[in-house]
Amino acid sequence: MRSFSEVTCGEVEHFESSYVTISALTHPGLVRDNNEDQYAVIRRSRHSEVLLKSFSLGESEVEDEKIEAYWLLVADGLGGQVSGEIASATAIRAVMQYASELSSWVMRPLGEIRAELEARLQCYGDAISRAMRERVQENPDLSGMATTLTSVYLFGNQAAILNVGDSRSYLFRDRELQQLTEDHTLSRQLQRQGLPEKVADAYRNVVTRCFDTTDRETSFDLFLLTLEQGDQLLLCSDGLTDMVQDSEIRQIFSMGRDVREDCCSLVNAALRNGGKDNVTAVLARLGDLGDCPDFDTTESNPET
Repeated sequence: MRSFSEVTCGEVEHFESSYVTISALTHPGLVRDNNEDQYAVIRRSRHSEVLLKSFSLGESEVEDEKIEAYWLLVADGLGGQVSGEIASATAIRAVMQYASELSSWVMRPLGEIRAELEARLQCYGDAISRAMRERVQENPDLSGMATTLTSVYLFGNQAAILNVGDSRSYLFRDRELQQLTEDHTLSRQLQRQGLPEKVADAYRNVVTRCFDTTDRETSFDLFLLTLEQGDQLLLCSDGLTDMVQDSEIRQIFSMGRDVREDCCSLVNAALRNGGKDNVTAVLARLGDLGDCPDFDTTESNPET
């Protein structure tokens, strides 16, 4: 076991715009030799600009239009499984490759196109599963590898949250922390069946849904959320949430520091509390949402 040494803000990857500020950090922890966690933040933009024209346009018609969307992803290769770090990297790469092949991203009110969004996300899931099977065909030793995936797609004042496994996404708003995703674990399944939490907790690391190398279709949870200025979204692996209680996460956010410092503090808290697994945190804080319309997503607000 390695000795605890605090990470610094200089080790945190960081991006900032008027719309969103994002920081990300991954650490192998103090026990494991390799890091099976992976993360990615993708920006996609659509930019319209009139360069030449043969007719007159009103002032409002010639304004440049630039629309941006962001996709945040965290994948955790399952501990104890074959080549977890390859599984998580394969999942992230498959998403990025599939996205690059699409002619467009979803860049309109998410609440109005839930069915289309679900279908598109299922295509991403199929792409991940297909990529993992292809890796096994190339190297049979990778058979059995698996990974979780939690992701948030940000567009205007909308967020689409997708989850498979026990990596989590949280919302911090008005000094309150809400877990947006539900863990796909045997522990949660047993609790829903009435088993006391203290008894079911023994099975909290048994994941019931994941992306793996089999031919079975992977089902996922999808939630739509309307965002507010100042909202913070946290995506993290269970290496963080197993070591840091929700109350401590909320306390870190409540200190009002910048995103980079909060991201650093979260990982350091996990290490300080034992660092028994790989730790990954991707944190986004929403800034100026401009004149984004208030899309109706009341039917799909997550329950926790």
